[in-house]
Amino acid sequence: MTGTISSFGFGGISSQLLLGVQNLSQSQSSLQLEASTGVLSSSYAGLGASRTQALALQPAITQVSAWTSNVTNAQNTLTTTQTALSQISTIAQDLTSSLSTLGSTLTYSTVTTAATAAQSALTSLGNLLNTKQGDSYVFAGQQNTTAPVSTDLGTSDLATQIEQAVSQLGSTSADDVLSTTEDLASNTAAGQPFSAAVSTSPDQAYQQKMQVVVGQSETVSVGMVATQSATSTSTTSPIRDLMRNLMVVASLGSSSTSASDYSSLISGLQSSMETVTSGLGDMSGLLGVQQNSLTTQASMLSQMSSALTTQLGQVKDAYLAQVSTQVTDTNNQLQASYSLIADMKGMTLASYL
Repeated sequence: MTGTISSFGFGGISSQLLLGVQNLSQSQSSLQLEASTGVLSSSYAGLGASRTQALALQPAITQVSAWTSNVTNAQNTLTTTQTALSQISTIAQDLTSSLSTLGSTLTYSTVTTAATAAQSALTSLGNLLNTKQGDSYVFAGQQNTTAPVSTDLGTSDLATQIEQAVSQLGSTSADDVLSTTEDLASNTAAGQPFSAAVSTSPDQAYQQKMQVVVGQSETVSVGMVATQSATSTSTTSPIRDLMRNLMVVASLGSSSTSASDYSSLISGLQSSMETVTSGLGDMSGLLGVQQNSLTTQASMLSQMSSALTTQLGQVKDAYLAQVSTQVTDTNNQLQASYSLIADMKGMTLASYL
């Protein structure tokens, strides 16, 4: 009789307690996981009614992150481009100084020194125009996987053609030499020192700048192309003109320093360099405007990302203070259940009387 009552008490009621303990154990594990990870659930299904909002917020955060990455890459490219352009401007300044010396002191020594410096500057200019940021050529525009300068400027076909034109100084007027060399440098046909992608007119090259997606249906043009004009309305390319002027000076040894039109040639180059310097300054200013615009966009994206992340946190993040209390309560309930089960194992008929 005693065994029957004990079996009934323990077998019926304790089975319910065991089921309760199992549920409490699962709750304990879930709460401990929340406490350790800081989120309500490792899966969207565990978020209950909030999962729809979480599912909408996560892709939005990922998209903003992608836009932010695009902006950062564009900013890095612009910084590299601005540095290279500054060095190109230094080449232009050195050439202007060299022309000033030639205009005031015409000797074999000054001509030789200027020609040698210009030849060296051509190599430097070509290297600068082939500057890379990561795997991309910063002066190549949209075709940034192809080097914009396809050959050594100082030994290119264009340099040879300009040298031949300069060698005619004396039998041909300075104005004709300047005009011929300008036409040669402006030629966009195959065989020029630039790649096919950028061998185009200055205004067309201006439109070939790299396109960057920085927001929802928002794309901006950044960087610059080696052969572009200084502004959208200009019809000349400062870098093409600088290249041509360097090639002319590098070819001065092929002409007679006593030629009657020599001083006119130098004067024409000096006038051209004023335009080149102004154009390079405009290009640098354009890069600065792009940098400022991207900085503003980066700030907006950062704020957007922060707001979306906060919203997602409100949906997914656990309230740790509340979770801690719940863990304590659950542990207490489990301890009480274990004690009760242990006591019931030893109960007899006398325990009920």
